Amino acid sequence: MNYFEATLLSMVLMLAILVDVLRFPLLKKDRGSLFFAELAIAYSIFLVITILICLGRENIISYPIGIGRILWALHFLSFPVLLGMWMHFNAINVIDNEKLVNLLSLVHAIPLVVLIIITLIDIPQQRFYPFNPGYEHMAPVIGTYYMVSLCFFFCLAMFLSTLGHRKELQGSFLFISMLLPIAFTISFMTFYATHIHVMFVMVNSFMMVLYYLIGQRDSIRVDSLTGLPSYTLLKRKLIRIFRLRSSYAVIFLDIENFRYFNSRYGQFLGDQMLAKLAEFLKTIGRANEVYRVSDDQFCICLPSGADETAKIVTDQIKERMNQPWDLNGRTVFIQVNMAVINIPQQAETMEEFKQATSRLLLEIKMLRNKSLIIYTRESTVDHERKMNIISALRESIKFTEQILVYYQPIYDAKTEQLVSAEALIRIDDLHLGFLKPDEFITLAEQTGLIMQLTQIMLAKVCRFIKQIPEENSPLSHIAMNLSSEDFESKVIGKTLLDIIEQEGVKPKRIGFEITESVVLQSYETVSEVMVELSLKKIAFALDDFGTGYSNLRALIDLPYDYVKLDKSVIHAAMAKPSMLLLLTEMLQKMGKCVIAEGVETKEQLSMVRSAGIERVQGYYFSKPLEEEVFRDLILQAK
Repeated sequence: MNYFEATLLSMVLMLAILVDVLRFPLLKKDRGSLFFAELAIAYSIFLVITILICLGRENIISYPIGIGRILWALHFLSFPVLLGMWMHFNAINVIDNEKLVNLLSLVHAIPLVVLIIITLIDIPQQRFYPFNPGYEHMAPVIGTYYMVSLCFFFCLAMFLSTLGHRKELQGSFLFISMLLPIAFTISFMTFYATHIHVMFVMVNSFMMVLYYLIGQRDSIRVDSLTGLPSYTLLKRKLIRIFRLRSSYAVIFLDIENFRYFNSRYGQFLGDQMLAKLAEFLKTIGRANEVYRVSDDQFCICLPSGADETAKIVTDQIKERMNQPWDLNGRTVFIQVNMAVINIPQQAETMEEFKQATSRLLLEIKMLRNKSLIIYTRESTVDHERKMNIISALRESIKFTEQILVYYQPIYDAKTEQLVSAEALIRIDDLHLGFLKPDEFITLAEQTGLIMQLTQIMLAKVCRFIKQIPEENSPLSHIAMNLSSEDFESKVIGKTLLDIIEQEGVKPKRIGFEITESVVLQSYETVSEVMVELSLKKIAFALDDFGTGYSNLRALIDLPYDYVKLDKSVIHAAMAKPSMLLLLTEMLQKMGKCVIAEGVETKEQLSMVRSAGIERVQGYYFSKPLEEEVFRDLILQAK
């Protein structure tokens, strides 16, 4: 294959790749690069210059001496420029530190810029690199040696950067990253020895195609269950949207309590539900507008010529979700929470979009049952506050003195004597100050930090109990809450028992409160843990009763001693006390001790007593107390 044929073939190949890359950009860290299109353009320019040189060499076109010198100088410069761009491209893909990539590229660009300036200035004099009328030989002058040395330097830089980061690269991408500098070194050595650059052209084309195929292979992923494109393809589409400054509405859908759905109905029906939901979403958007971004999250990315686009679509989704779904003969309802980002009104760059997405997905998890969240730039302050709280939580785990335990007394409804207490966590951060549970508990659950907080808090409660002699103490036990995230650990029961044993406290002096929602999300695990700990005489309370599903199976089967009626139940019963009486009688016949939470007035206390409720907790008797104050209260109650 001669110069001209090899160059023409490469030109056709590059044009095809260039058109496709401009339409669907490859991802920077998905074994492609935002720099790939620029590299393809630069190589195409090199090929055009090479074709012009070939035409002159074959005397098909006769150039004036000035034009010939310029073409020859550009051809001369195109070799180190291309290799410099390949070096930068390789660095982008093998080095994660963006600042380091930019620094290395700047250092390597300095000698290249010097070469370009000298060569262009020298075109009239022809002293640095003389014009070759035959377009054939590399003259043995200082310019040639400078250019050749610089090209080998770029090849060496590519090899060393890949070698230094080889442990971070895997599979085919490690292979191609090592192949790149080796192939270019061999091709350039051949060019220098024979003055024929056909191998250099072919290596460029080969590496472009290879990188492109690997990038496409790793980028294009379709979810096998729903047939929808994945989040990777959504990111590629977003790159194009931001480049063209198009107007789009991006709607995220999060399935409420999907883990519980799978647990209750089985994975088969869970998969069927996902497939049917995907089919419905396809009726709203075309195939390239609906994406599955995670196990229980979908995304619709629609062109929005008007402000009403998102509202129309979300209303359609809400309307469908209010209707039942038939899954293999079962009738079920699906609840989804939605969040909307409008481009470019609320996100003008990919970076802004990523930040907005992280905020929204956090909001979706926190604000359960809020069907629609619209992102606004003003929510940034709110998000920063949440991020600061998460940082405070991580800090408090390192410095446990920032974790405080408050105790709210529980009293006998008839005698008004202190009988037990609930331990409540607080955070006293050096920067944010005093944080209440409603500010950080949900964040702790979403970040997985709640498990560590639970263990630290249990140890602190045990240490407090050790200070109170069991003899003549009015306290039967002190209870603390367990979160659904605590049960993510398969050995949570053993972990809690180990802490109690290490602190030297009798297990019967400790109690745990579990809400109905926790039971529903992880019934089997919760049941096993409750049985395991109950055998050690640890008391359990079903907390916030009346706010969840009031699952009959949980009421009958689980080994708990206490039921805590939520304050909302107490407040509602003021208008209809008979409801509270019936509820109390039912629970007592099941052998449960009933505790009324949120008792704040004398009238509520009177109603609770009339209903036969044994224990009360609330501001009427006491708010949550600091450790020292609560210790004094216990001593006075003896």
